[in-house]
Amino acid sequence: MSAPTVSIILPTYNRARFLAQAIESMRAQTFTDWEAVVVDDGSTDETRAVIAELSQAIPQRVRYIYQANQGAYGARNTGFNEAQGPYIAFFDSDDVWLPHHLSSCVAALAAHPRVDWVYAASRIVEHGSGRVIVENTFYENRRPRPFRKLKTMSSGSLHVIQDPRAVRWMIGGAGLQCGLQTSVIRRTVFERAQFSTAFRNEAEDRLFALQALSRGHVFGYFDAVHVLYCVHDQNSSAAARVSNVERDKDLQLAIIRGYEELPNRIPLSRAERATLRRRLSREYFWHLGYGTLWQRGQHADALEMFRRGLTLQPTSLRYWKTYCWSRLRTVWRRPSPLT
Repeated sequence: MSAPTVSIILPTYNRARFLAQAIESMRAQTFTDWEAVVVDDGSTDETRAVIAELSQAIPQRVRYIYQANQGAYGARNTGFNEAQGPYIAFFDSDDVWLPHHLSSCVAALAAHPRVDWVYAASRIVEHGSGRVIVENTFYENRRPRPFRKLKTMSSGSLHVIQDPRAVRWMIGGAGLQCGLQTSVIRRTVFERAQFSTAFRNEAEDRLFALQALSRGHVFGYFDAVHVLYCVHDQNSSAAARVSNVERDKDLQLAIIRGYEELPNRIPLSRAERATLRRRLSREYFWHLGYGTLWQRGQHADALEMFRRGLTLQPTSLRYWKTYCWSRLRTVWRRPSPLT
């Protein structure tokens, strides 16, 4: 068989109940020259049997690979190593592609040989009810997200990013909103590096995109919605409806470790290093220390994260004000040794 144009990589772990919707979403694509590589990351449910049954009903090639659990990015690396197409698309088993997703992205890549990564917006919906939570992830409160300020070259509905600030923009936390499930990417982007699996960091897609940007790969995006991102109680990302403090703490620490390793993955200018320090200070102090720990009553751990954030931004009056206030609150709440 000749190689398909697109290899769809679908990592899955105990998500058998979502797989019929996933395969149907692929079948509904107006672009049909694709293969699916399903990487079962150690499932204990009926995933194997479900894939065997579903794959019989479609003309495209579906390959099933089982491996011991390595996490989503380890599964994606396995899928890429088996993929045969020049374009790579990643499908999250609980999401839905709209029918035009592959056709629009493949056409853009074919028409623009210098563009390596094409992506689009998502609509966040509640699984089951279909209730819309976010209409378009490129907008917040009906205002374009900050990355839309980056300089672009427009070709029809495709916006090709041509702004040297893009790497620094992503390090600072603004992001490009280029999630893997909304993207189609040339396989050449993965030939020099694959996803890091050291920390099972659920934000590895952002770090990998940063790595691709720093190596000169060109990104382009559509403003239109291509994907329905389904929120439910089994989501592995920070967007899940149901979460707990230990889970969120582990998620934040993995994100922080990934960014701490960033200088080992890509060369950074002096300005980019300063931006990274500010980003890490915010992650420690506000996202992990205050948002995840302090507000949930984990005050001792929160104070430790505040101190780590302060070591990175020791001149921030706002940080010191919050830290001192928190210390005082902790002392006031401490029971007297005489009671």
